[in-house]
Amino acid sequence: MELLSSEDFKNTKIEPEWTAMDYLLEVVRVEQEKMQEQIFMKEKKNGQLKRKRRIQEDNNKNKRPITSYPSKPLLPEGLKRHIVENMGGSNCVLVIQKQLFFSDVNPQASRLLIPFSQVESHEFLNESEVERLKKKEAIKACLVEPSMEETEINFKWWDMRKNSMYVITTSWNSIVKNNRLKVEDVVQLWSFRVNSTLYFALQKL
Repeated sequence: MELLSSEDFKNTKIEPEWTAMDYLLEVVRVEQEKMQEQIFMKEKKNGQLKRKRRIQEDNNKNKRPITSYPSKPLLPEGLKRHIVENMGGSNCVLVIQKQLFFSDVNPQASRLLIPFSQVESHEFLNESEVERLKKKEAIKACLVEPSMEETEINFKWWDMRKNSMYVITTSWNSIVKNNRLKVEDVVQLWSFRVNSTLYFALQKL
């Protein structure tokens, strides 16, 4: 773990009424974000090396890659009917399709990282929601799990030096456990609206 520097606090907004405890909590928050960034970058690098190795092995065997995704992922019909018919939802947008890393299912981390570099579209958020996230406010939303159970989550925006990402926290550990999510599982995160309120749906491929 690298030591914190003034650069790590460039996005910190100090309030006049902060106490010594507030400053300490902010240091802890920034340190945790920096640690998560380092974990993310390490796992991303390891994942790239593993994919490269698998591709080389497949080429040596004159085989096509085992995993291939459609160029334009479609919302599964069963989930679409549940959103539209049972929940009265609309405006379904694919946020991300990603392979889960250890940090995504690690109970000590308890969050799902959604790197901007992998986001399909940011248009699932309205201007008000974007402004709230930029101010480091969490947006409370409902997430439909692969089991179709509905769970309340917090949706956040993290800035980590050169990388920015959305993050799902609160109840993430229970979502992982209830749906038996594990490392290398591929999931899709969809967003939709119910009476203009933001919702999410997680699909396990």
